[in-house]
Amino acid sequence: MITNETDYAIRIIRALEDGQIHPVKSVCEEENIPLKFAYKILRKLRDADIVKNTSGVHGGTRLTGDLNKLTLLDLMNVLENRHDLRKCLTPGYQCDWVEKKHCLCQVHEGLMVVQDKIDTELRKITINDLLHGSPGL
Repeated sequence: MITNETDYAIRIIRALEDGQIHPVKSVCEEENIPLKFAYKILRKLRDADIVKNTSGVHGGTRLTGDLNKLTLLDLMNVLENRHDLRKCLTPGYQCDWVEKKHCLCQVHEGLMVVQDKIDTELRKITINDLLHGSPGL
């Protein structure tokens, strides 16, 4: 599931797609994003070198990442860290059922296969594809 944070990040990127510096407030108004939430997302996007923020009177933010190389999976990982189907797929998770039964969980194994397939598909879709309906879709 794509979270609101990833959805808003895609909208922010769409607003910045022209490569120009845009005031954050105007991006939020254009894309209907709460300002406080936008700053949190922009911080993560900046740390991942997807956007650059500029201070001052003519400041704002602009896109610096290559939308043909940035995949949907990459963006989700920047914002959400993990996007697993179930928490049992998170590395280091301690499953009570496995500990109690002392055996392999077939549900977990099956979900790992599904998660791998989802990740493979998300890796094929670039943000440019998503914004313009290009090849990966």
